[in-house]
Amino acid sequence: MHLNESPYPPSRNVVEYVSKYAEYLNLYKHDDLYNELIKELESYTKVDHSFLDIYPGSAAAVTLMLTYTKIIDSELVIVHPTFHAIYSLARNYGVKLVPVKLVGELFELNPSELIKACGNRVVYIVNPNNPTSNILLEDPDIVRRVSNLARAVFIDEAYYEFSGITFKDLVSELPNIVILRTFSKAFSLAGARFGYTITSSELKKTIRKLRIGFEVPLSTQAAALGALRDLNYTREIISKIIETRSWTRRRLADIGLNSVESSTNFVFINMGEPCGRAWSELKEAGILTMCLQNIDDLSEYSNYMRVTIGKPGDMEVFVEKMKQLIGSRGSTENNA
Repeated sequence: MHLNESPYPPSRNVVEYVSKYAEYLNLYKHDDLYNELIKELESYTKVDHSFLDIYPGSAAAVTLMLTYTKIIDSELVIVHPTFHAIYSLARNYGVKLVPVKLVGELFELNPSELIKACGNRVVYIVNPNNPTSNILLEDPDIVRRVSNLARAVFIDEAYYEFSGITFKDLVSELPNIVILRTFSKAFSLAGARFGYTITSSELKKTIRKLRIGFEVPLSTQAAALGALRDLNYTREIISKIIETRSWTRRRLADIGLNSVESSTNFVFINMGEPCGRAWSELKEAGILTMCLQNIDDLSEYSNYMRVTIGKPGDMEVFVEKMKQLIGSRGSTENNA
C-alpha cells in the first residue's frame, strides 16, 4: 500500500496482446503495433495523434523535463509538498526548485502565488497532487495565465482516470503545455512502465531531440494496446477503487483519523502525531505504507501517511490495524 499501484491484475486482453507480439521481441520497433497503439490512444484521449508521444513510463518524461530545464538554464516551480522523487532528482540534475507551498490542512493551491513564481521558469504540477491526493487546479484560465508567463508547463495527470480533470484541450492553443499520463495506476500496468504525453508538435519536437529513441519495449506497447482495447475492465477497476476509497475514509473518520478529500487511488491521512510509530507497527504486520516523517524533503509533514487503496479485504485489515494502533495510543496517554 506504499507505491500507488493497482491491487488488480491487468486484463486478460493485455496478456493476450503481449503473447501475440512476443515473437517480435528481436526487433526495436514494429510499425503496425505502434500505429495501432497511437490510433487507440487518439481515440481514448480524443486528441489528434500529432499531439501524442509515448514513453517507458511517465517517469521518463519527468526526467526529460529536468533535462530540458537544465539545458535552457531555468528553474523548476513546484507545489510543496509534491511527488517526493522530484526533490532529490532536481538536486542530482542541478536544477533549482522554486516551491509554492500549499495552504492549510486541505492543502489548497493559491493561484496568485503560483502565477507570481512562474515567470520565465518551468512549472511542474501534479494534478491531482501526490501525496496530498487532492485536485489543485480546475480553472483553465489559471493554466493560461501560468503558460503566458512560464517557459514551459508540465501538468502530471497520473491520476486523471480517478479525477476526471484534464487540461489536454489546452495543448492546441498553448504551445508550451505538456500533459503527462501513465498506465501504472488505473490500467494496472505499473510493471510494464508505459506513459505518454500530450503536447504541441513544436514542444514535442524539441523534447524528442533529448531522447535516444526506441525506448518503449514492444511488450510494453502491446500491453498498452491490449488495455486500451478493454476499457470496460479498466472502468470496473476504477469504480471498485473509488468505492473502496470512500469506505476506507469513512471508517478512518469513525476512529478519529481525518484524510484529505481524495481524487486518486490513495488516501492522505493525518495521524495527529508523527507517523513513524504507526508506520513501523504496520510494517511489522506486513502492511507497507508511506510515512512522510521518513522522507527528508517532506518531513515537515511528519503527521501524514499516504496509503494506497487495495482490495476491500486489504483495507478491512488495514483499518482494523489502525483501530488497534489508535486504541493503544489512547492507553499510553491514559497511563502517562
